[in-house]
Amino acid sequence: MFPIPSELAIGGVYLPPMLLAFLLGLIAAGLTARWMNRRRLGRYLANPPLVFLSMIVIYTVAIGTLFVGI
Repeated sequence: MFPIPSELAIGGVYLPPMLLAFLLGLIAAGLTARWMNRRRLGRYLANPPLVFLSMIVIYTVAIGTLFVGI
């Protein structure tokens, strides 16, 4: 079992691990939204900003669970 990190030290600044998971989730959702816009898939969505927000949440939970260990 992996130990749960209580904080991450980056350059002497202590950050919560959820912040790292959120930033990675935001980047992943941005890349997914860009890919969807290039393929013109956004026109099939009723509310694209809400879909983007939900992708951020899904990616944050997945990254936090699988990689960061939250």
